[in-house]
Amino acid sequence: MEVFLFFGIVASFILWPRFYKAIFQVHSFRPNRLHKVLLAISPGLCLLLIVAVLWRWSSPDVRSDPEWIALYAIGGAAWLQLGLYLLSLFGIGAREDILERQNPGAGWVVYGTLIGTALCYAGANVGSGPGVEVVLFCAGLSTVFLFGFWFCLERTFQLTDRVTIERDESAGIRIGGWILSLGLIFGAAVAGDWESPQGTLTDFIQYAWVSLLFMLAAFLVESIFKATRKKEDLPKRVSFAIAASYLLAAAIYVVRSGVH
Repeated sequence: MEVFLFFGIVASFILWPRFYKAIFQVHSFRPNRLHKVLLAISPGLCLLLIVAVLWRWSSPDVRSDPEWIALYAIGGAAWLQLGLYLLSLFGIGAREDILERQNPGAGWVVYGTLIGTALCYAGANVGSGPGVEVVLFCAGLSTVFLFGFWFCLERTFQLTDRVTIERDESAGIRIGGWILSLGLIFGAAVAGDWESPQGTLTDFIQYAWVSLLFMLAAFLVESIFKATRKKEDLPKRVSFAIAASYLLAAAIYVVRSGVH
């Protein structure tokens, strides 16, 4: 508990102020105000999502105690920082790519990662369990799968280079929507009352198997775009439609499957 609270406080009161300080201090020759605003509000919206889940669907002893809700919300703020750090290991950084280089494609990846990470953490808080260690186990499980899938796609298509070097905004839109959709599935896969680590892993596999179809879909889509991008520039609305399709399919699956 003490370790969880310590790292949560560090992330909330040290790392996040640095994050917002960069938003106000970093200036570029041709600033993109839209993405600067989106970057500023995205973490707050993700935290509101986490608090809403805690207030409505967390364990009864948590949702009835504002102090517990505040504690787990602080943990959520730390988990969002973890998501940004893991994304930076792939080569995409909020400060460098959005604020300094004004790369809109990177922006969509960052927003999708933030929301996807928030969904993984929020899902881990749904249902009854013995304590913080259960939340960390479930959030860790869903987040590992989220970034593991992203790693597989990245290793195959080098999408980070297309976003950061070639400044392919369409690729960033598709990736952001895909990551967000997987976050919804993996977050829902760890939601529910706790039984045991083995039971959680079994339920996770039985629930999240559909993510393999999303991986297959992404492989097909990116193969098509890789073959056609040198021949013609497809409009961004096509990538928006694909990202929306990912999200809609994930939402339909989660709503129909429910919480187990």
